[in-house]
Amino acid sequence: MNKLHEISEQIKSLKTTRDFLQEKYDASEFHKKKEEFPQSAVPPSPEDEEIYRLLTAIHQLDKYIKELQDIQLKVLKQEE
Repeated sequence: MNKLHEISEQIKSLKTTRDFLQEKYDASEFHKKKEEFPQSAVPPSPEDEEIYRLLTAIHQLDKYIKELQDIQLKVLKQEE
C-alpha cells in the first residue's frame, strides 16, 4: 500500500502544479485572444514565448500524470 500512496501523492502534486500553470495560462492575454477568436491564428509576439513554455509544461505534466496513473493501475491490479 505504501507504493500506491507514494504514486497517489506524486499524481496529486503534479495535478496541483498543472492547475497552477493552467491558471496562469487562462489569465494570459494570449489565451484571451484565443478565446475571443478561436478559429483565427493569433500572431505570436515576443511576450508569447513564456505562454508557449507554459503550454509545453502543461502538456508535459499531463503526460507524466498519465504515466503515473498507468503505473497506479498496475499496482492496484497486483494488490488484488
